[in-house]
Amino acid sequence: MTSPRLLLAAGSVAATLAGIVPVLSNGAAAATGPMQVGAAGVAVSVGQLPAGPASRVTLVVPAGMRSFSGVASGSPRLAALTRLTVTRSSDGATLFTGSVATFRSLPVTAGTTLVLRVQKPAGFSGLKAGALLRWS
Repeated sequence: MTSPRLLLAAGSVAATLAGIVPVLSNGAAAATGPMQVGAAGVAVSVGQLPAGPASRVTLVVPAGMRSFSGVASGSPRLAALTRLTVTRSSDGATLFTGSVATFRSLPVTAGTTLVLRVQKPAGFSGLKAGALLRWS
């Protein structure tokens, strides 16, 4: 029997992720994938990332947004070892380098093109982690 609390928690997570329209940086629609980009931000499913090579996505800071913040979920160990790098496309400046667990907030300017690179370590296929990176 499934607990009502578990169903409520699963529904809340699903509603949050559904609010991020899954669109790749090139404009093509994608229903699933390790990095889903939408108007609200980026949802990263670390478990779906290939181990080793970095996955990357390019996005433009929407009008009126001043901050990009994140929260990690799932395995704390995997989130701490999954590398996240945010660079500014125009000049290649590194704005953040760390893990999905340590990313909290980054001031941004509307219209700026950012490149996010996420790299999952090898050997963690049984663990699941994720991150929700949102504009504000």
